[in-house]
Amino acid sequence: MNEIPVKSKIAEESLFKISRMKTVIKPTRPHRHADYHELIFLDEGSGFHEIDDMSFEVTPPVAFYIRPGQTHCWNFSALPGGYVLLFREDLLLKEDMDILFGLPALISLGDQSRLFHLLSGLYEEYQEAGTGYPVYSAYLHLLVAKLKGISGINNNVVTFADGLFQQYKRLINDHFPDKRQLKFYAGKLNTTIGTLNEACKRSSGKTASSIINERVLLEAKMLLSATALSVKEIAANLKFSDAPHFVNFFRLNTNLTPGQYRELALSKK
Repeated sequence: MNEIPVKSKIAEESLFKISRMKTVIKPTRPHRHADYHELIFLDEGSGFHEIDDMSFEVTPPVAFYIRPGQTHCWNFSALPGGYVLLFREDLLLKEDMDILFGLPALISLGDQSRLFHLLSGLYEEYQEAGTGYPVYSAYLHLLVAKLKGISGINNNVVTFADGLFQQYKRLINDHFPDKRQLKFYAGKLNTTIGTLNEACKRSSGKTASSIINERVLLEAKMLLSATALSVKEIAANLKFSDAPHFVNFFRLNTNLTPGQYRELALSKK
C-alpha cells in the first residue's frame, strides 16, 4: 500500500510558523497537511506546483494558497525564493476565513514589492523571542486583506447562504470518507436539508449532494494518480461497499474507469 502521506511542518501546539522557502530544486512527493492553512509567497524560481488535480506554472512574483486537506507537490526548474506561512484557524478573524475561502489557489502578485517588505517584517518578528500570537494574527489579517484586493475576489459582504456553504464545505472536508448523508451535515449545521441545498445552489449552482460527490471524486483522483493503491483498496478507503460500486461512481462522474484515469494521469507526469 502507498497512501498519500499527511505531513505536519508545524508543532501540534503551535498556531503559526513562517520560514524562508527552501532553495532546492529536488521534486517533492505528493502529500497533504491535515489541520492548518498554508500561504506561499515566491519572488524567485520557476517550475510547476500541483495542488489536488491542478497543475500551476510557477511564475514569480506569485502566491499560492493551500487549504487543510489539499494534496500538493513541487517540481522546480530554478531555485525558489520567498516565504512559507503555516497557520491554524484559531489566529483568524471570521472575515479572514470568509476571504480565504474565496481565494484562488494561485494569485499573480505583479509589482508587489511592499508585500514582500511586509513578509520580511513578519519573518523578523517571528525570529524575535517574545513576539506573541496577537502580532501574527494582525499580520495575517493584513496579508489576507491584501490578497483579497490583488486577486480581485468579490468584496461583497458574505451572505447567510455563502456562510452556510463555507461551513458545509469545511465539514465535508473533515468527514466525507465516513459521512455521505445530507442528514448528518444538516444536523451538524443546525439547519434543514432543504435550506442547505438552497444555500449550495445559491453559492455554487450545485446541489448539496453533488458537493459531497465532488469531494469524494477529488480524493479518488488523488489516490489514483499519486499512490499505487489498487482500485479495490481505494474503494475500501473511500468506504464504498465494493469495487464495482466505486468503478460505477467514478465512470458516472468522469466517463472514465479508474484504470483509464490512472493511465492518463501517469502519462502526463
